[in-house]
Amino acid sequence: MDELTFSEEVKGKWGEWIEEDFCSKDVERFLLAIREENIDEYIKNKIIPPTFFTCFRKGRPDHGVKGFRTFLHAEQEYEFFSFPDYGERIRYRTRVADIYEKVSKRTGRKMVFVVFETEYYSVRDGRLLCIAKATLVFM
Repeated sequence: MDELTFSEEVKGKWGEWIEEDFCSKDVERFLLAIREENIDEYIKNKIIPPTFFTCFRKGRPDHGVKGFRTFLHAEQEYEFFSFPDYGERIRYRTRVADIYEKVSKRTGRKMVFVVFETEYYSVRDGRLLCIAKATLVFM
């Protein structure tokens, strides 16, 4: 088995800008996936589930972690400033906000934590919509 390695040089590295339309059909599919019972209410009132932004995951920069057997999604955090309208075009990009290691108290093995931070903007007026942080643990 390869040794788990990483480089702090990826810290701060940005992925590419991605643009997508923010569609009610995408929200509806997301609500079906999480088994929401009041989908019609969400769509009629243009309610956007906070975790919906997780669907936009393209363009992540390479984390550079080598030698891992598996990884898990450890944490997700959102900071909201505004919500897009249905049909609005959004623009987002992701960076490696932090990368560090810890040793498991249970197994004594090294774990590498990578924190991705994604900023979402409205293409129409440039306003910041959301900042999402996701922490992955590589083992």
